[in-house]
Amino acid sequence: MAATRRAFERNHLLLLVLSDAAACVLAIVTAYLIRAYTPELLRPQLKHPLVMYLKTLWAILPLWLMTFESLGLYRVSRAAPPLHDLTDSFRAVTLATLLVAAVSFLSHTDYSRGMLVLFWVVALVYVSVGRQLLSDRRARALATGVARSRALVIGCGELGRLVLQRTREHPEFGYEVVGFVSPNGETGPIDGVPIVAQLGGLPEYVREQRIDQVIVAQPGLSTGELMDVISSCEGLPAEFHVISGPFGVLTGQAHVSSLTDLPVIELPHGSFSVWEEAIKRVGDVVVAALLLVLLAPLFAIVAMLIRRQTGASAIFRQERVGRHGRPFTLLKFRSMRADVNPYAEAPQEEDDPRITPIGRWLRRFSLDELPQLWNVIRGDMSLVGPRPEMPFIVDEYEPWQRRRLEAKPGITGLWQILGRKDLPLRENIEYDFYYIRNRSLVLDLVILLKTVGVVVRGRGAY
Repeated sequence: MAATRRAFERNHLLLLVLSDAAACVLAIVTAYLIRAYTPELLRPQLKHPLVMYLKTLWAILPLWLMTFESLGLYRVSRAAPPLHDLTDSFRAVTLATLLVAAVSFLSHTDYSRGMLVLFWVVALVYVSVGRQLLSDRRARALATGVARSRALVIGCGELGRLVLQRTREHPEFGYEVVGFVSPNGETGPIDGVPIVAQLGGLPEYVREQRIDQVIVAQPGLSTGELMDVISSCEGLPAEFHVISGPFGVLTGQAHVSSLTDLPVIELPHGSFSVWEEAIKRVGDVVVAALLLVLLAPLFAIVAMLIRRQTGASAIFRQERVGRHGRPFTLLKFRSMRADVNPYAEAPQEEDDPRITPIGRWLRRFSLDELPQLWNVIRGDMSLVGPRPEMPFIVDEYEPWQRRRLEAKPGITGLWQILGRKDLPLRENIEYDFYYIRNRSLVLDLVILLKTVGVVVRGRGAY
């Protein structure tokens, strides 16, 4: 039953965390013993007792586990071949070890460099072995039906039938197809499995029957229809998998999942954990406050020039829609004449006559956005997030498009670094949807770093 599968996965996740934590502790002890019992001719004298290293576990263990979490190693439903698991373990152990070394260096903690190298090697072995044993245990449970997932297949055509066939051929995947969902009004059972709902009735059936997995196997389903379906099931525990066509494989946009041996795009829920939300908020406030202090002289000069050229306030205020649809007042440096309608269409050309001389320079390097640092301090915005949209545009959103309101809007985001003004304003929503489904602290950092290069070049901004 679905409840059994979810309970099993929670237990499996707990065991993964305990295994990784135990690997870290045992690696310290084992590395120390190897170091201590190596002939003195082959090593420098060991200065510190084992207890000194064990006392650092209060700092090392949280850093260790957060690194594994940030790299997605605690997504228990993640599907990866053994070689990928080994690669992921190597990345996580290596990154965590480097972070431990960095923290030790910054805190001026004296430690053996040989110990650090031994710790890295031994930890990689322990983590890999522990995870492999747990992976084998999970595979056996799935194959024997102890923890099966109840799955629905959207699509009653050839691809849907192929998904059913593969899940029957490979019980070790742990999926039980309990029904098909018809996008086109088909009726009747398919190879003994009933059509249990039409597309519009999917959320209700998922909720009532406690479905774990929804497999989209309908190539003709439009982007809007697919996004509406996913959006309607938000808040439910079901995970979505989209079977990709052959072009997805050729372009590298899909990977082989253990759901079947078909190319599958997995759609994560895209929610931050509590600690990620906390780290993001603290980072936003610290960086925004620091920039406001450092840039205060520039703010004063820009404000004086704007006032001189426009005769109006240097700060331009405009209502935008924030997280969960809450309105807020967005702040910018005024870059257009004071008589321009505040909700007029944004300039599409650099020589737009509405733009003032100082405004043209500000917009080219995105300096007109700097007052939004105060919006970040207030909690209206984040440094990275979807674009803060105008109310009349949000009013026209389709249900799936309102998902972009689940995250705080950002001063920068994927749309700004990939499209800028080279794309029509309303076409940025696909970028925002991707960000929300895949957001992470690492992605935020990458966007911030790329934003610096884009702003310096002034590409696509006017």
